Amino acid sequence: MEKRIHYKKRKGRKKRFLLQFVSLIFIVIIIQMYLQYTLDTTLSVINNSGVIPTRGTLVLSTSVLLLLGSWLWALLGDVALTNLLLLLVGGITGVVNLEKTRQRTEPLYPSDLKMITASKSLLEMVSGQTVAAALAFVLFCGFLFYLVIRRNIKKRTPLLPKKKRLAILLVTSLGLLYIGQFQQQGNLLKRAYEQKSAWIPWSQLDNYYANGFVAGFLYNLPSDSMEEPTDYSAKKIVDLHEKYQAIADEINEDRDKTEPDVNVIFVMNESFSDPSELEGINLKMDPIPFVRALADSSHNGEILSPGYGGGTANIEFEALTGFSMEPFPANITSPYTQFLSTIERFPSVVSRLKDAGHATTAIHPFNTTMYKRKENYNVLGFDEFIYDTTMSFTERIDANPYISDKAAYEQVLQKLVETPEKDFIHLVTMQNHAPYTDKYTEIPTYSESGIKDPDARNYLQDLIYSDQSLELFTSQLAELDEPIVVVFWGDHLSSVFGGKVYEANTVPDMHKTPLRIFSNYESNYKDLGTISPIYFYTEVLEMTQTRLSPFDALLETLQSKVPAFEKSMYLNAETGVYVSSREDLSEEAREILLDYDQIQYDVLTGKRYSLENDFFK
Repeated sequence: MEKRIHYKKRKGRKKRFLLQFVSLIFIVIIIQMYLQYTLDTTLSVINNSGVIPTRGTLVLSTSVLLLLGSWLWALLGDVALTNLLLLLVGGITGVVNLEKTRQRTEPLYPSDLKMITASKSLLEMVSGQTVAAALAFVLFCGFLFYLVIRRNIKKRTPLLPKKKRLAILLVTSLGLLYIGQFQQQGNLLKRAYEQKSAWIPWSQLDNYYANGFVAGFLYNLPSDSMEEPTDYSAKKIVDLHEKYQAIADEINEDRDKTEPDVNVIFVMNESFSDPSELEGINLKMDPIPFVRALADSSHNGEILSPGYGGGTANIEFEALTGFSMEPFPANITSPYTQFLSTIERFPSVVSRLKDAGHATTAIHPFNTTMYKRKENYNVLGFDEFIYDTTMSFTERIDANPYISDKAAYEQVLQKLVETPEKDFIHLVTMQNHAPYTDKYTEIPTYSESGIKDPDARNYLQDLIYSDQSLELFTSQLAELDEPIVVVFWGDHLSSVFGGKVYEANTVPDMHKTPLRIFSNYESNYKDLGTISPIYFYTEVLEMTQTRLSPFDALLETLQSKVPAFEKSMYLNAETGVYVSSREDLSEEAREILLDYDQIQYDVLTGKRYSLENDFFK
């Protein structure tokens, strides 16, 4: 009799465990479907071609989520709490993914999770409707958590047996640790995915769409910043030093300065663009007349930005280091958050001008949590970082929550005046950042602008204020006795005009923003065309007739063949046409790009031979 009762109890426990496990599988499938739904496929290149995750890929991804769910179940002991927690985390992940996809045309990456410390700042950048919906969902889940915990206390709901919990926790912990090594050579899970699907490294939006959110997310887990180039060695770097030193020596025959004898100011203006260059807008007004007129007396053109709708720090990384995002593997999406802050010494425009005796100052009228700027600016060589709470000028215009461009320029002027030595000042503005809803009381009307959407008209007003502030700043610089060179550019286009405008233009066109390099002591006209941010400093060296280092010579040589390039976008200097692959460039251009890869790898991942042989001096 006792055996029969014991048997029934054991059978009941097995049945309960099975039902609980089935509920966990059901929740995991729901979450996977939801995460896939949150990818905005209207911006996907392949969404009309019928490419969807294969059955094998979905099975693998379900298994990964189930492993995570099982780990949580073993940790909490209660499947109801586990399912609720999965729904909460999955729901928030989906909202964040959808919002990022719509604003920046790229999905949520593992590296973005490091931005959780800046959650307050990030919430200020999304619409109130999205925040309200997310908050309501969190409160609803919190209420359900309360009900489940209350039920457990009252009814003393049995948890998983202790031995079973420990066994599951051990196995799933080892499994999750192995999954975390997804990008390591020989990882079996990655091999299994590759048998069922094909990665799309050039477009992570399409990669997530074609392989599923889970697979795309795993594909973007950290790995080495660059793969080792063929023939990388100390001798190879020495050979490159000799090659580009010879080119530098030839150019330097006509240059008499060893370092720039001027103040240098970089102004990376948030979301500054020229909407009149875009198809599908029908703009009736010119919001940036001063910047347009400035083209006649400056080195002027456009930049090819690696970002659209966001990714400011990546453009900043290129401009300050001379290293491009293009050679990085697809899972390296943000050097600032993924690896730069861990490097002790890094060659940059900042460190070079600091060595030349310039006072180096970074100014960003926002908090320091975004992109780990405080740590990264220290690595790059800045003496001082001035941010929102340490600024002397903090004026905001109307209801705009961000410090104005005018106030930011006043901070730059104050720094110029108070330092006895030459300055390098790097300003990253915030005025034009999203959201654009109800920023200003007075904005261009529909009849004036030709644009119906009020958010887009608020953005136009941002551009008007930016243009006016730059004009005032330029006139103030002209009154100073010190020689100053300014590099002004927009970091990326805003996504405020929506998906229809994006579709009406080419991909390169949606990555172009204005560029002006000018001085306060003479007119310097040059048509730059479209260039990458990595070439900014060599343009400054040309304007100031300063001698080149081997690295500068490498950049000038590369610019002559490929003046602008990012992943899947390469401007062929010979034809003026964009191609989608290095293989479509000339053999000479490909060879120079390989030389460039060698140096970038050497500094970021390799033995840093180039620093020992003064490649950057």
